[in-house]
Amino acid sequence: MAVRSLEDRFKTFFNPQSIIIIGASRNEYTFNGVVVKNLLEAQYRGKINIYHPFTDELMGIKCLKTLDEINAISPQPDLAIILTQHNILTTVEFLGQNNIQKIMIETDTSVKKSPFEAEQLIINLENLAKKWDLQIMGPSMIGIIDFQNRFTSSVIPTRSHIIQPNLKNRPDKGVSFLAQSGGLTGACGWWSPRQKIPFAKIIHIGKSITISEADILDFLFEDEATLLIILYLKDIPSTFIDVLLKNKQKKPVLYKCVGKDQIHEEAFQQAGAIKVDNYIELFEFAKVFLWCPPPKNNSVGIIGPSSGAINLLISEMRNQNIHLAPLSNENRDAILDKVGGSTCALGNPVDFWPPKEFVGTQICQVYYNASNSLLQDQNVGTLFLALEFFTEIEFNFSIFENIKRRFPNKPIIAITIQAEKEGQNRIIEIGTDLQIPVFVDEVERGIKALKCLLKYYEKDDDS
Repeated sequence: MAVRSLEDRFKTFFNPQSIIIIGASRNEYTFNGVVVKNLLEAQYRGKINIYHPFTDELMGIKCLKTLDEINAISPQPDLAIILTQHNILTTVEFLGQNNIQKIMIETDTSVKKSPFEAEQLIINLENLAKKWDLQIMGPSMIGIIDFQNRFTSSVIPTRSHIIQPNLKNRPDKGVSFLAQSGGLTGACGWWSPRQKIPFAKIIHIGKSITISEADILDFLFEDEATLLIILYLKDIPSTFIDVLLKNKQKKPVLYKCVGKDQIHEEAFQQAGAIKVDNYIELFEFAKVFLWCPPPKNNSVGIIGPSSGAINLLISEMRNQNIHLAPLSNENRDAILDKVGGSTCALGNPVDFWPPKEFVGTQICQVYYNASNSLLQDQNVGTLFLALEFFTEIEFNFSIFENIKRRFPNKPIIAITIQAEKEGQNRIIEIGTDLQIPVFVDEVERGIKALKCLLKYYEKDDDS
């Protein structure tokens, strides 16, 4: 068997030029039918071929009546997607004979079979893979979504506005999600976080014939489109630990594991993986890793309209060994002079309550002056913005475009708590455009995200 690079092994699975779908259904609302529908709605740019012996046309695509007709296709398919276990061994043999070496098996091969029959089928597929030098994902895989190439093999419905948002400004890099759950993987085709983050790849490969989850994890470290890897795991195989050790600190890895193997989990963390406390934090923390520069230290500046929100932040900071930054005399005096209110004598945190008036322009000036003073202080590694907006004190969050430009090497993280919905939505929209992470009501989550970011770069320094 020829030795392949990771790119050569996997690029066709994510960006095929021509595909053959075997076992597609005429009913687009079934697992077997939705794959074609998803591809059409994603505006997949390659050629779609469908083998269906009893149908002339499926969703506007002319069908092949026999597998032999594949030889007349131009360009010849470089990927086969199998959606049925009917005649599966004969089908895979034919594909191997005709030099179609990349195959996804997206059907459950154990259905209506005894455990012995199911195991024997896997053995036979493994033998065919060796015989014809095949690369096989699956069986029982939900599929993949490649956002940059607008390709999906998902058997769960996807939404075109998620797979291809704003084609003119499509991000060419993002976060890749590998999960040991078909449902959670498939859901990423219709769900997206409130603050949209750029995705690169979504992957569920089910069982393993020739390609394992560890192989995919290894590939993601080499994949140029993947900046950050997030994982949902039921168990942590030793091969995952080996992959992280091999690729130590190339890219951050966040994970949530629901398994019980503490020994493997501890080894996984020692290899560089960063644990989150709950599932949604995989996506919430991802935006901090994607949008924030490396913090210079674990000291922060805080601006907020009340001691309530500020103290919630400080309370979680104590849990995470994150500290309030002591300010230089110059920056402290500037804040005390320009902000006033109940701001503490040290100038940090900046608590501007009560404001002189309920006027948004006045509050805007407070955030602008205080942000500049805090960020220019060498002791401040990260700036936290607490926003308890109501309509009368809402201001144009776009002022932070200029502030980010002035201080590109310091993270800025926003927290909204009990904010009026319309103003909160505007903060989320503008924050997304400016690539400022916004955490809604989950005050503590913003601090924990910063802790994970610090942990990654601390390890990077150690290495």
